[in-house]
Amino acid sequence: MITFSNDHFFDFEKQARPIKSIALIHKNMKPGGVEMLVVRMVKWLSARGYNVTLFLFSSGGPLLRQLETVKGVTIIVDEDTTDPSVNMWLVTKMLRTRFEDKFDLVYSFGPKSFLLSYLLPASKRLSGVYHPESYKQERTEKVIKTLKLIDPKFHTRLLFMNPSIQKMTEKAIGEPLNNSIFPMPLDFCSNSETQGNFESRRIVSIGRLAHFRTYNYYMIDIMEELIQLDPKFTYHIYGSGQDEDDLREKIANSPARDHIVMHGDFATIGDKKRALQDTFCFVGMGVPLIEAAGCGIPGITAKINDPFGLTEGFLHQLPPYESGDSFSADSELFSVQTQIEKLLSSETEYRKMSKRDRIKAREFESDHVMENFIKEAEIKDFSFRLH
Repeated sequence: MITFSNDHFFDFEKQARPIKSIALIHKNMKPGGVEMLVVRMVKWLSARGYNVTLFLFSSGGPLLRQLETVKGVTIIVDEDTTDPSVNMWLVTKMLRTRFEDKFDLVYSFGPKSFLLSYLLPASKRLSGVYHPESYKQERTEKVIKTLKLIDPKFHTRLLFMNPSIQKMTEKAIGEPLNNSIFPMPLDFCSNSETQGNFESRRIVSIGRLAHFRTYNYYMIDIMEELIQLDPKFTYHIYGSGQDEDDLREKIANSPARDHIVMHGDFATIGDKKRALQDTFCFVGMGVPLIEAAGCGIPGITAKINDPFGLTEGFLHQLPPYESGDSFSADSELFSVQTQIEKLLSSETEYRKMSKRDRIKAREFESDHVMENFIKEAEIKDFSFRLH
């Protein structure tokens, strides 16, 4: 058994100081939205001279290849093919750092990695919340109880991807949260490049095929109506997941089946860029929606667990930092099909929606987001805001 004094083990240095050494903690680097966030953060920090150490507490993953040649980055991982919940070799490595210099900042990406972050010596400790149910009690009850035990103010060190996730986390842990919003830092096409095309009839959705992402299903029904308006319409689905077989079956039984293509996962980043070229509009949520809008493609926002094809509208109509994966009960809702037909009404209307969505996407521009993240992380007061 390991025994320790809280005064020694969890000491916090509140003196404001420039941040140079940063530890990031995550489970693995298998394909996913948070994993791509880790890649973006590591590359951005490295390019600006920060010393980055990435701890992966379960195993590696294919996205590690994107970090192999990045300078100034140390990756600590045990390529365990059994994919354990927590790799004990890694825990031992983290414990040994207790006798080394403190990291200026330790940042984690979920409840379990947040708990493990307390094994590392840190001047400041923060953790991001990227899913509305990350701190839902039945999912992480033991982790939350342990966090409260070792750090009663752990909730003041949380950052949230958007305000909706903040509200749901507040409800889950039963504490008022006035913490910061740290949106996903993203890179877009150059201002001179526009991938949206009014003349095109190509509609795209990108995302993991999961039960709560219902837009892939109702878009099949909508396509049956759209091809009556213009037989050139096609719908392109990128991604894989547990609902793939059910989705293929629904497509096979649809009169619009010859107009719908399931492409699977992207092999390279270049494949993703090519998938957005010459696109009429995007239907979906989260990072792919923002990336499409940032390249001049009108983005129609989807809702989770919605079988009826309803939307709050285009990306620019959402509250700050929201990206369609959650919605307010007071929001006015529209038909997704109606929004598509709205884009069809005139090229002037199309260009207006494209421009407004592109401006909205700039909230997530990587330099803007990451510079604010570093600036605010250097402030000694834990109650700070990024917007």
